[in-house]
Amino acid sequence: MAFNLHAILACPARIGVAASLHALVSCAALSVVATCMSTLCMLSLCMLALAPRAHAQTTFADAHPVFVARCSGCHAVVGFGGFNIAYPDPVSAYTDAQAPSYYSPGQTKGYASVVRMLDGTMPMNGGCTGNPALDAGNPLCATAGELAIVQAWIAEGQLPPLAMTGTSFCSGHQDPTPCPCGNAGLPSAGCAHAANELGARLVGRGSASLAQDGLVLEATRLPASSALFIQGDAAAGTGQGQVFGDGLLCVTTNVVRLRTRTPIAGTARHPAPGDAPLSVQVQAPGSVKHYQVLFRNAASYCTSSTWNGTNGLRVTWTP
Repeated sequence: MAFNLHAILACPARIGVAASLHALVSCAALSVVATCMSTLCMLSLCMLALAPRAHAQTTFADAHPVFVARCSGCHAVVGFGGFNIAYPDPVSAYTDAQAPSYYSPGQTKGYASVVRMLDGTMPMNGGCTGNPALDAGNPLCATAGELAIVQAWIAEGQLPPLAMTGTSFCSGHQDPTPCPCGNAGLPSAGCAHAANELGARLVGRGSASLAQDGLVLEATRLPASSALFIQGDAAAGTGQGQVFGDGLLCVTTNVVRLRTRTPIAGTARHPAPGDAPLSVQVQAPGSVKHYQVLFRNAASYCTSSTWNGTNGLRVTWTP
């Protein structure tokens, strides 16, 4: 189930009092939503809590820099409100973020922090509304991209800062090579597509070692179509990508088709048990390989093309 990011970002302009948010964020019963729902924002907040959490990828490692940038004044070491979500150590910050909230009963302090960023009460006395369009030019306020990241972290289950392998590049959120229809996804993801406006994301997990290869590529937020894993020796467009269908092509030079998968619940992985390890395509220690997943996106969405891609992933192989 995808949630309406644009409606969420519009929340502060449509709800005037925090009490309305508190009455809704718990989503205790859909009848309450039906009774109270006068805006798309209210439905979107409930979808944040009800969104499926399997195979999620937006972890606290993604959200933590946003909290550091926007909440350090009160929640880095001072511990205002009893927690330090902006503490420099992400593990400690995540622990505090999972404490129960008094602002949003039944939810975590991390969840409440996002609610308060959206209703304009965080950062305190920052003069923010929670609407990036209205807050443009105020350096204290979160940008649209930052709000999208923390909302995705909530919607995908408030995952801890999981370890990942490789470096993301060529995201659909970059300005040097914009997505073809202005269909930007999240940072570290591809361009938005018909099945998910956050964009499909590729990450690596496990050891990228020629001697002990445990690397698995995992793509999420995919449509129910075919997904092709590819490898190349170089990054397309000097790392910024090139327009390709409804998204960006991130990989070039000696491109190898690794495997085609059918996503399950929006997720595809390679290699699977029984497959040859990724290292069989690597020539020597120190080799740098670039990976991406290209996928069919047949629904009418952006251009007349029927394909899109994830972000790219750069991996340096060790002995």
